[in-house]
Amino acid sequence: MRILLNSIDDAVDRKYLVAKTIKGQVEAGTVIHIMGAQQEPSGITVNYRVTSTGEDHSAKFADLKEFCKWASADNFVARYQENLTTKDIRDYIKVRDTSFFATGGIPVIIAILIVWGIVLVGILFDTELLAIWQLIVGGVCLSVMVYFLITTLYKRRRTKVMTQIYNKVSANWEGGGVVLR
Repeated sequence: MRILLNSIDDAVDRKYLVAKTIKGQVEAGTVIHIMGAQQEPSGITVNYRVTSTGEDHSAKFADLKEFCKWASADNFVARYQENLTTKDIRDYIKVRDTSFFATGGIPVIIAILIVWGIVLVGILFDTELLAIWQLIVGGVCLSVMVYFLITTLYKRRRTKVMTQIYNKVSANWEGGGVVLR
């Protein structure tokens, strides 16, 4: 669940998942506890503690938007971090993002450009009107098929990663785990 921040003061005394590695700070996949934050004219200063090691750090950001790109509130990982490896958490960060480009947008665009490049080459070498319309209809159909194929593959990857993470978390429950397939 994402939490929208209106002020950096709203982030104090919460656990956050670092989603982006910044030089001189903890790496992506680390759960931190925000101990304090100050709004200054030059930006935002955040004091935080790494929950797994207890180390205290401080980070400076230009604005609230930059802080939100670096870390986001994530109760799931904060609650079950002892059951997950760093690789699991990084995979979770990758599939948690549901933007167009994170769900296969770039491969979709490239594949559709290739389909329409082939259609245009076919149109250039064929002067018959019926064949041109067939190429255009074929290009539209192939574009739709490529879009659904690539987005389905990305959704399956997301489901697989989330299922593996949930299985790891539930395996350590006291009453036995729930196995998802």
